[in-house]
Amino acid sequence: MSIARPWLAAALLLIALPARAAIIEVGEERTITSPAMAVRDAAPGDTILIDAGEYYECLRVYVDGLTIEGRGTGAILTDTTCDGKAIVVAAAKTLTLRNLILQRARVGDGNGAGIRAEGKSLVIDKLRFLNDQSGLISTDDPDADILITDSQFTDTGRCDVPRCASAVSVGNIKRLRIARSLFTGTQGAHQIASAARRTELDHTVIEDGAKGSASFQVMILPGGGLEMTDCVVQKGPRATNLRGAVLLDGAMSGPVVLRRNRFLNDTGRSVPFVLDWSDTNPVLEGNMIPAGASAISSSGALAHYAMGQAQALKRDARSAAGSAKQMLKSLLQR
Repeated sequence: MSIARPWLAAALLLIALPARAAIIEVGEERTITSPAMAVRDAAPGDTILIDAGEYYECLRVYVDGLTIEGRGTGAILTDTTCDGKAIVVAAAKTLTLRNLILQRARVGDGNGAGIRAEGKSLVIDKLRFLNDQSGLISTDDPDADILITDSQFTDTGRCDVPRCASAVSVGNIKRLRIARSLFTGTQGAHQIASAARRTELDHTVIEDGAKGSASFQVMILPGGGLEMTDCVVQKGPRATNLRGAVLLDGAMSGPVVLRRNRFLNDTGRSVPFVLDWSDTNPVLEGNMIPAGASAISSSGALAHYAMGQAQALKRDARSAAGSAKQMLKSLLQR
């Protein structure tokens, strides 16, 4: 006959329960005054609440499941980058960022970002990117998912020596979704450049405004796909690229559907809404296209393809020459 041990059962239950996530408060009047220190010492699942104000710090986030949120009018992280990359290096598998202002990201090679996305799941909600060389840059990870909602990219994406950077530049990931957001004033390469298998743009304004001069408002790279719904796309009076607003470049891996979008052409020239250099048949339904502009054009596709082939041949030739040189060097050393 066994004797019941209530204390043992309770102890085992405590061991089985996950540790309770903590709320870590940060601010000038708090015990913890440094957002970077709070992130460094946090445990998985914690929430870091940062008081409104300016913080000349950058964040390296490796702990999974954190929520980092600004209070009130938003916490401003400014003028400081980590690892020559970004104000926030998002290396955790899962991370949520909310109500933060990331501004004036600068690095020497010209692509300092508000966020460098290096994890699996990144949620960006109510963030403002101001005057950064790039707003967001992601690494290539076919399982990664990035969600951006109710955010603003202002004067972000610019040309600084030695390169031009886009407001958002996403590599080969599973999905990029942007909803209810604003892109304006980009003077760099593109406003959104994506190789995600699914790029979903929903109720988002992507405009040059009065001073922006982005090359393309949306550029879908080889291997990507696009679902663009109820967006406003504007090419402004300072636009230098008059070939199109949305570029489909190369072989697409997913569907390309554009529905109920409004295209504004303030260049004074005829500019197509979509420049199709892809291998797919885009579906365009219910889009508002201004008088004098075409909905879609494939102009320049053959020349672009020929240039790509020539560049590939040139790379192959250089590679072959390098291999031959190495082989000759090995033979001479025998």
